[in-house]
Amino acid sequence: MNRRFNLSTARLLAPLFVVAAALTPVCADRLQLDNGGHIDVDRWWLEGDIVVYEADGGTVGIPRAMVVSIETGPAPPPPEKTASAPPPSRPAAGDDAAATRENLRRAQDALENRDFELASSYYLALVQDQPELYVARVGYAVSEIELGRDGLALSVVLDGVSRQPERAELHILLGELRYREERLDDALRSWRRAFELDPDDKLRDRILKVERELHTSRYYDFASSSHFNLRYDGSVDLDLAAAVIEHLEEQYWIVTESYRHSPAQPVTVQLFPEREFREVTQAPDWAGGLYDGKIRVPLGGLTRLNTDAKRVLTHELTHAIVHSKSRGNAPRWLQEGLAQMAEGKRPLRRDLQTIAKQLQQAPADQWASLEFSYPLALAVCQYLSTRSGFDSLVELVGRLGTGASTDDALREVYGQDYGEVCKDWGRSLLAEHAR
Repeated sequence: MNRRFNLSTARLLAPLFVVAAALTPVCADRLQLDNGGHIDVDRWWLEGDIVVYEADGGTVGIPRAMVVSIETGPAPPPPEKTASAPPPSRPAAGDDAAATRENLRRAQDALENRDFELASSYYLALVQDQPELYVARVGYAVSEIELGRDGLALSVVLDGVSRQPERAELHILLGELRYREERLDDALRSWRRAFELDPDDKLRDRILKVERELHTSRYYDFASSSHFNLRYDGSVDLDLAAAVIEHLEEQYWIVTESYRHSPAQPVTVQLFPEREFREVTQAPDWAGGLYDGKIRVPLGGLTRLNTDAKRVLTHELTHAIVHSKSRGNAPRWLQEGLAQMAEGKRPLRRDLQTIAKQLQQAPADQWASLEFSYPLALAVCQYLSTRSGFDSLVELVGRLGTGASTDDALREVYGQDYGEVCKDWGRSLLAEHAR
């Protein structure tokens, strides 16, 4: 089950220490962890209370408190700089209002088109020329968060809060970044302050949800691995928690290799007793797990990791990877279809027959108007996989990650828009299963 927390461009992020806040690589070292393990890294650096290190396919962060000591080794040569989107031309003069409006328009267009690199470069140029231009700081930080560069975004937001503490948007974003770091008390403090400045129903709901989460998980134990931060109820058997981490790490390599993508940040996983899971997430009784930026799974009275639990973990992990690769732009039918495929599900004949009966009442060219269902999502994704191969679905997710609409991404990969794909799928389903 996938439920995202979306950052609204109109209410989000903020100012910046601009680029210089930085990430200073240190050296090739061994990070000794408080659980007895260690991680050998070529490069690491600090981002606030997070130790960030380079890993295959991206960067990984773990709470600084989990690192007992660092054994230093010889420093490697400095990394080569990677090419980035060229910055736009800056206004000819700092007080050129027309030039400023034009660059803001271009930046906003890039942001709305989900071209976050281009948007970031426009906003950064404006911030550098006009440090007090609030909207440019907001846009820059939004872009960096969407690109997964939380360290830069955090520097922006902290500097913005110090400059303009009356801006609710800054406190909202600081809360979101602290929440992603598992600093729930700090997140709540920021969101409550934002609510004082600008009351909002959605923010109130967010605060209430995190209050429930904090009440439930304040005394949860914590463990980490190369790609996951795990929080779990103290009643959960230690062997079970270890088995969860082991399974997730195994699946991580499989799923990230399949999608040719690794998230820039470690994935947070929470294991709940059944009742606490329902209280915190407000998920329906049938939901076996949830991804809303974190993987949340109820383990009930399990003492060992059974097949069903493994499937749920794989399902939710796939949501995390697809969400990251698509930058939150994958439609629900694609998210849920791919997650079911990852756990090994295939469309059942009885489900296909049920959908076929629905299509007989609603013509194939109108099937997209049918109410969402998990069997329907699985059937569509399986059809596309059979038609052009699974790699085409991966390419589709990647196109969505560039900011393409669902129709445009489908045209680029399959040569048809959403409605045309729907028609072909509906016809093939009716031909095989209508009786």
